[in-house]
Amino acid sequence: KGGNPVDYSPEACPPEFAKAFLNGYGADFVLDYSYDIWSFGMLLFEISTGKPYFAGKSPSAITKILNIGEFNANLNGVKDAKLRDLIGQCLQSDPKKRPGIAQILLHPYFVTTGIGPFSF
Repeated sequence: KGGNPVDYSPEACPPEFAKAFLNGYGADFVLDYSYDIWSFGMLLFEISTGKPYFAGKSPSAITKILNIGEFNANLNGVKDAKLRDLIGQCLQSDPKKRPGIAQILLHPYFVTTGIGPFSF
């Protein structure tokens, strides 16, 4: 916790950073784990569908999409219902509503795919 972005990839940045960037205070934005959870959700989407969430969109278009209102991810391309639920949780617009790593590891998608048991 507590890092600052030097450069960023809009394809994996959460809405809160897009807003900070467009409002001119991106360099002062303090990163926390919820940023990584968002990026993980984007990664899971790409792995499961074979294409980036924002395929064909420019970095400036992506930043604007994330800055307008509340972002609601369209996850129709994700076939597995449990994975779709997990990705949806990771891509919550409100960073406080995103799961922590323990919640992710204990999510039914991972628990029922034979990766367990876990100890924390």
